[in-house]
Amino acid sequence: MSALRLIAAYFWERARLRLFLPLSLVLAIAGRWMVVSSSASLNDVALGALQALGLTLAFRIWDDLEDCEVDRVRHPKRVVANAVSVAPLYLLGLVLMTISIASLVGESFAFHRLAAVSIAAAILSVWYGARSRDEQHHALAEHVLAVKYPLIAYAVAPELTSDAVTLRIGIVLAVLYVLICVYEYADDVELRQLFTSRRSVP
Repeated sequence: MSALRLIAAYFWERARLRLFLPLSLVLAIAGRWMVVSSSASLNDVALGALQALGLTLAFRIWDDLEDCEVDRVRHPKRVVANAVSVAPLYLLGLVLMTISIASLVGESFAFHRLAAVSIAAAILSVWYGARSRDEQHHALAEHVLAVKYPLIAYAVAPELTSDAVTLRIGIVLAVLYVLICVYEYADDVELRQLFTSRRSVP
């Protein structure tokens, strides 16, 4: 399979824009709600959504590459599990992350934005290095992986200013995190089955 066909197949299966475009818009809107005095226009929110899309897809690729060996056993039909070489996906993830980070450098409070992305990357790096790969930790994995979304929302917040209220930011981030976790539970059949099996154990 050529590099372009691999990337196209990956987007069709694992990086579905019908899911990630709405998610990116939600992250940008959440970022807008963090800033009380923001006069952000629709264009600003749209830019935030594009930045969120780039970051979200880059992290998704990273997650799938980390799960490649496990997926060859648990999900052998997935594109990444069947790929002879995943180098094109590594390159794609790097390009998406680089472009997204570069777009944040020119924004206000660029250091805070980059710090948020760096914290998300650090948390995932520690998790990927220390996690257990058995089924018992699937639920914990979903909670850890969901942490990146509030951090992305903060990183792409339109017109982030020093007037942002810390409590308001914390509330928006917490609510967003809970909503993401609820969605993951509703969308992930394996996760629901895991919770069901645990509840059925006497």
